[in-house]
Order: sequence, then C-alpha cells, then structure tokens
Amino acid sequence: MPEVAELAELTSDQPVSVDSFKIDNPILLAIARSVLAAVANPRIDAVVVTHGTDTLEETAYFLHLAVRTVKPIVVVGAMRPANALSADGPLNLYNAVLIATSHASSGKGVLIVANNHVFGARDLAKRDTSAIGAIEGMKYGILAEISGDRVDFTHFPAKPHTVHSEFDLAQVEALPDVDIMFDHQGAGDHLYRASLEAGATAIVVAGMGNGSLSVGARQGALLAHQIGIPFIRASRTGQGIVAPLKSDVALGIIAGNSLTPQKARILAMLAIAHRKSGADLQAIFDRY
Repeated sequence: MPEVAELAELTSDQPVSVDSFKIDNPILLAIARSVLAAVANPRIDAVVVTHGTDTLEETAYFLHLAVRTVKPIVVVGAMRPANALSADGPLNLYNAVLIATSHASSGKGVLIVANNHVFGARDLAKRDTSAIGAIEGMKYGILAEISGDRVDFTHFPAKPHTVHSEFDLAQVEALPDVDIMFDHQGAGDHLYRASLEAGATAIVVAGMGNGSLSVGARQGALLAHQIGIPFIRASRTGQGIVAPLKSDVALGIIAGNSLTPQKARILAMLAIAHRKSGADLQAIFDRY
C-alpha cells in the first residue's frame, strides 16, 4: 500500500502474532507495553495497532484506560481477508494512518476506524459475525467521519481515558482473573461455584434487562460476597445503563453502568490490579 507511506514516515513493531480470539491476559499486557514504549519515544507522533476484529473492542478499551498519552492511538481491523473481493483492510489501514496523522485526533483517547467512520474505544462493539459494517458505535454513535482525506470530528469521549486515567501499568505485573457469566432463565449456581473455586478475583454477569439476576445468579453473588470477591452486574442486551438497585447493597454488588460485559471485565481487571474494591470499585464504574 504505497499510498499509506505518503501520509507518514512509518516504523513497525510486532509484539505478538496471534488470532485475536486467542489473546489472553499476558498477551494483552504485551500489546499495551509495546504501545507504551512507542508513545514514550519522542520521535513517534502516533500509533496504529492492527488487530483482529473478534476482540478488537476489548484490547482497544484496555489501551484506552491504560496508556497515558495525548498522542493518537488508532486500532484498526478488517472484516474481509486480503484476498477477498472488495477487501476492506487496505482502505481501513489507510484511514487509520490518516486519523493518526490528524491533529484533531490528539487527546481523544483510543480511536477505532472502520468503514470511513471513527469510533471511541469505550462505546464501540462488534455487532455482527461477518457483515462489512460489523463494527458499530451503538447508541453513542460515531466520533468522526472520513471523507476523502478529510477527517471531521463531531463528538468526543467524555469519560476519563488515556492521559486522564488513574491506571498505571508500571504498577501491574500481571492482570487478575475475572470471569464473565451469561445469565438466563433457570440458571444454576454451579458455574459461579466453579469460577470461585478456580480462583477468580471477580465475576461479571451478563444479566437480563437492567442486569436482572436469576435465582442462580443471585446465589452466585451471595457466594462471591461471602468470600469477598466483587460481583458486577452488566447486561446481556448490549447497551444501556445498568442502574444500581437497593438489593445490590446487601450483597455488595457493583452496577456496571453502560459497559458491555466484556468491557466491564477489562475495567474490573485494571481496577482490581490497582487494589480497588467495595465502594471504591463502584466509584470506578461510575466514573469510567
């Protein structure tokens, strides 16, 4: 893609080479530390991360919370392979570099480029298995649109991120294990027992509606509370705010705000790695 080289002077680093559905906590940290090293280099003005779309939203949100910089960080993927008819990768990569070189991108946290649109890392999701428009901004929409070589920002992320984040990976040697449970009619508590016995440091539940918990899930919350493990209510609906309930107080349940279960897990890992718990952990979810 010679056109990309016309936009910027490029250097490359490949900390990992793996399908995104195989990314685990050590690999996630390796990616973040690579990005941290890049933004710390005064000769580098911005970073583009190429990434598989299956878990792109999780890595992007982790970088959004953990990389302290105002330099643009852009994460980009493709829905079609390079040998497909009308592959989307080349244009997405070109647009990612275009966004990275735009002064308007500075200080807006981690950005994701897909289909000539720019999304914020907190609020995007992959919403289709294979459609070209699988990457969406959900109810919060897009931050910018690309028209030719023009980048037009109309929104910006309001929640703390990057340079305003309190999280510091220099204090983190390893990320804690946090499990996600999918709640449903007639759910039992056996998976929660297994998770706690396996050493999970927190459990996120993809609850029904407003994070509503089945009898089995509430029993799982009780088991977690009895041994001091955070239990976080998110929603399996995919969007909307999970509001705190009076019934949360007795079991110390954390309301996950508007984060999807997979992003609630990312925030929980970072918060717990920074020794947040109880009311402090709820405050983190309220703020981020």
